[in-house]
Amino acid sequence: MRTIVGILLGLILVLALLFVAARYRPVETSRVVWPLVENFALDEFVGITVDGVVRTGLFEIAPTGVSTEPVRLAAERLLASLSPEQRDKVQFAVDDDEWRRWANIHISTRQGVGFAEMDEAQQAAVWALLEAGMSQKGATLARDITRLEEHLAELMDDHYQYGEHRYWITVMGEPSSTEPWGWQFEGHHLIVNYFVLGDQVVMTPTFMGSEPVRAESGKYQGTEVLQAEEALGLALIRGLTESQRERAIVSADKPGNNNYGELLSDNVIVPVEGLPLADLTGEL
Repeated sequence: MRTIVGILLGLILVLALLFVAARYRPVETSRVVWPLVENFALDEFVGITVDGVVRTGLFEIAPTGVSTEPVRLAAERLLASLSPEQRDKVQFAVDDDEWRRWANIHISTRQGVGFAEMDEAQQAAVWALLEAGMSQKGATLARDITRLEEHLAELMDDHYQYGEHRYWITVMGEPSSTEPWGWQFEGHHLIVNYFVLGDQVVMTPTFMGSEPVRAESGKYQGTEVLQAEEALGLALIRGLTESQRERAIVSADKPGNNNYGELLSDNVIVPVEGLPLADLTGEL
């Protein structure tokens, strides 16, 4: 009996040590590998449709008159700041499937170079790229989302899965004034895919969110995001009539995973639902 008890206690101790080692292992500097997206096979890209039928001719290649040179220059400065090893990891072909391997959740494979393996000057170069490519409001929102991710790490006592340095950058192609190229910034609750052709830009898929949306304590106490958007959304739904609201709210709760257009879903079919804009009154 004592032998059996000793074996059981030994197994319990080993399991406990394995748990502690897994729970408190240091942040990897390259990427976190998770089976969820590491081994999936990509279907041929079709894109999001409402019924599975692709509509062509929706967008045209035409000059916009708005220069993208600040974005190109910022990308070149970022690449110049990286070591040869970092640059090998950060650059992909312009048509690489890396465009499709973004993930807005915290358990995913990350490609490219992460903030955790950059010095302060390199991190500043990444933020300069976002500031050059986005509006000032958008760049500030992105920075604050990473700060709230740090707050989430504090709340969860988990800086392995969460934190302001758990974000990665990749560059597709060579920054150019005439040839197609782009970049991708990804991490938990913050995804920006940024494609450039001449003076045209396509910035999608993009995801910006946070949980929580306000830091009540900690390193970034007082940081908050998406308050104006939340207020506008509430004002809209409260301004609808009862019958309009019944049509606009497709579900009063969130049964299971009903997210559309998230990772691994770039060919998703999203049927038309809700309240048509034509049925809204001028007051709204």
